[in-house]
Amino acid sequence: MRRHVIVAATLGAAGAAAILAVPSSARLVTAERLGAVTTIVATHSGTAELVLYDDATLSLKPTDNPDVSISGAGRLVGFNLVQNPGSSTTDQDMLTAFRSPAFAGGGMTVTGTVTPKQPECTNYPNDTVPLQSTCPPWHPTSILLHEGFYHLVVLTDGAPLRITLHLHGQHLKRSKIHLQRAIRTTEEPLAQHESIGSSTLTFGNEIPFSNATQVASIVAVRLHSASTFKSAVACARADNGAPPPYAYSPLCPRGRTVGWSWAITPPANPVAQGLFGVGVGGADMSDDSSLNSGIGGSITDTDGPTYLGGLGVWIAGETLWIWAAPGAFSA
Repeated sequence: MRRHVIVAATLGAAGAAAILAVPSSARLVTAERLGAVTTIVATHSGTAELVLYDDATLSLKPTDNPDVSISGAGRLVGFNLVQNPGSSTTDQDMLTAFRSPAFAGGGMTVTGTVTPKQPECTNYPNDTVPLQSTCPPWHPTSILLHEGFYHLVVLTDGAPLRITLHLHGQHLKRSKIHLQRAIRTTEEPLAQHESIGSSTLTFGNEIPFSNATQVASIVAVRLHSASTFKSAVACARADNGAPPPYAYSPLCPRGRTVGWSWAITPPANPVAQGLFGVGVGGADMSDDSSLNSGIGGSITDTDGPTYLGGLGVWIAGETLWIWAAPGAFSA
């Protein structure tokens, strides 16, 4: 049987009229207030500083979430809402949602910090020698965002985008958010390149994009469920001119491999079952901003993979938490 696989390479008192927040750029801006029904309107990729006066909860459904909707054209679109950006992850609440391109199923995935938090496991005989562990049952009930300041990053694909959030527990009934700062992003197709025998295909693209702070890709591939070996390697590169032959092969000549995360897509997804991941890391490996910024990789399936489509996303000035579908785990 052949299965589709998706792979990617990555408060205060209620009554204050305005709050000043300090984003990562250290520029004072007015933090806009989030309401029970918050609408975010974006005509370009960008950021905004926001504030929650009350703790908020949302449904934790990763798909078909009733509290998060994204409308508008675009291939890979979505947002991150992160508390205390730049601090320890233990001090951050987060809400993120992304809608995949049509070739990868076109569905939206929602993730965030949940409540109650996962209880600690007990290691035996001790934490130094954890030969065995027992973990209490864990049944999270909702996504939870504590009151405080939040940094919003929205990714669009050159078209107007409308995001609607239902934040339960807010005294302010409605809020409309406009982005305060534009960021530079580009989305381009990832073409299939050389094949290595019948078991490995490569794909990628290089564009002039200076000072990239993050490069991500999403790729759909059809694999064989019964094949004896499967692998995926992501490759980022900065080339002066055309890349070398087999630039996005597993060896990634004159480039470097980048991190991956993976997940199994749910059976209801139009892409029936497979892998989803995100490649993260600046691809500009030189101080020469004229060099092309490339992202791609390779897929191996001993029974022969089939390439269905790919998209690369280049981002300057921000880093997005592009989380994978349900069941994500680090590789």
